[in-house]
Amino acid sequence: MIVEVDPGSAVPVFEQLRSQIERLILAGQLEAGHQLPAIRHLAADLGLARGTVAKVYEVLARDGLVVADGRHGTVVAARPAPQHARHVQTTLAEAVGQLALLSRQLGVGAADVHAALAEALGAPIPQDRRAQTP
Repeated sequence: MIVEVDPGSAVPVFEQLRSQIERLILAGQLEAGHQLPAIRHLAADLGLARGTVAKVYEVLARDGLVVADGRHGTVVAARPAPQHARHVQTTLAEAVGQLALLSRQLGVGAADVHAALAEALGAPIPQDRRAQTP
C-alpha cells in the first residue's frame, strides 16, 4: 500500500491518510481481504502517532470499508456498497473542479493541464494535445 502524508499541508494528516486509503479501496487497488499494515508499522513508516492511524482504521471500519479482525489485523471488506461508487464519482468531480479552478488562477491552458494530468497518471500525452495552447 502506497500512501503519503504531508505534515505541512493545510489538510490534517488524519484526513490525508483516511482519504488515500479510502480511494485505494474504492478504486479496487486494495482488494477485499487485503490486509492493511499493522497500526504500529504504518505509524512508524509515516512518522505518525499510533493513535492517529488507529483512528483512521476505526473510521474506515465504521464506514464499512475495512474489518478489524482482532489479532489478525485489519482487512479490506468485501466490495463496498453502491453509495461508495457514487462517493468516488463525487470526489473525483470535486478534485477536477479544484484542478480547473487552480489552472485558471495560474493562467495555465487546457493543453498544459491535460499534459500534466496525463503525466501524473502515467498515460501517454495524445499527439494532438502536445503543442496546443489555449
